[in-house]
Amino acid sequence: MGFLARASALFIGASRFQSYHEAIQVEAPRQAVLLAAQREIRNALREAARKLPYESRFWQGRFSTASASARPSVVPKFKTQGSFDYELLVDPSHLPPQQIDLDDGVYFNVEYLDSGQPALVARALFDFVEEALTPLCELRGWTIPEKDCCVRIQIRPDAHIDLPIYSAPEVVHISLADTAGDSVLAKSHTQRFQRLPADKILLAYRDGRWAQSDPLRLKDWVEGCVQRYGADFRRVCRYLKGWRDHRWPKTSLSSITLMVAVDTALDQLNGAHRTLSNDHLLYEVTQRLPAILRGDLLNPVFPGQRVVLNAWSVEDREAILGGADELAGDLHAALKGTLDATLVVQALQRAFGKRLPFRPDAVEIIPSIAATVASERPAKVASPSVDPSTSG
Repeated sequence: MGFLARASALFIGASRFQSYHEAIQVEAPRQAVLLAAQREIRNALREAARKLPYESRFWQGRFSTASASARPSVVPKFKTQGSFDYELLVDPSHLPPQQIDLDDGVYFNVEYLDSGQPALVARALFDFVEEALTPLCELRGWTIPEKDCCVRIQIRPDAHIDLPIYSAPEVVHISLADTAGDSVLAKSHTQRFQRLPADKILLAYRDGRWAQSDPLRLKDWVEGCVQRYGADFRRVCRYLKGWRDHRWPKTSLSSITLMVAVDTALDQLNGAHRTLSNDHLLYEVTQRLPAILRGDLLNPVFPGQRVVLNAWSVEDREAILGGADELAGDLHAALKGTLDATLVVQALQRAFGKRLPFRPDAVEIIPSIAATVASERPAKVASPSVDPSTSG
């Protein structure tokens, strides 16, 4: 059956009321709080980095016993990454415990040892970042909860900045922009820049490990999706993130898993997404989502490796797949299951919450389809007359 209703105005493009697309945006003043904190954090780390050559605890290998003058100076550089950088930031539904966040990669350009390890000690870099930021945090009333793969600065109960710590070989020139939102990490330029070798970008862990991790690969992958699918990719990702946050205050369903699922669904549509309105495209994606989530979704940052994103526990899998099934059912009920505009909005609000506006007047019932459905309804037939009888 074709679509009975159009509800695109509820999601985007309405001029007379706030659409869902607008409702899940993070307001500029709240983003500004994160950006102001980011600037202060960066300045504090740059200033503190001057002491790195003078303390042996930060160094390993031959540099651990070298004199301060024999150790290289280290100037941290920074790159905004994650949803803030990909233009996929969504205002969570439950604030707190959910939070808005900004991921700001901290890069140290140092010499690597013969073992392939950076000359800097991974665990000690966590100490360095936390010690450098403690005075600022005390001044601003921020806290530093312990995280394994980054340093987290809790700015407010509903906002934090994560600082993953990376190392890159000293021989590779790094050019990182100081402005949040600037997408330049390493530019291809004949003389000045060269692309960072992905297998040499290492992420520090609090337990002392260095592990391969190149965030630029994920940025490139997102941009590739936008090139293939246009703005539809970002819009559908935002809507599904909004659905997830509304349904579960806390869940194992990560943003990257949803992004890969959207890519898979749009790929299955084979270009047909270009002909669909915003709401009908979301319908097509949600109908495919349960089956996509039941299969293995691989991390696109590690091509050739089976890094499964949805390797959830049995309990989490049951909850997430059940939620995806209900989402598909709500979208079907809204857009193909009724001729009543009020019921359309009610079904959509079940999925996305009250941030989707209750505006039945903005729902369009598709006339030709409605007429067909009405003509196919069976005529009411009077009940046959039955003589009363008694059993003997």
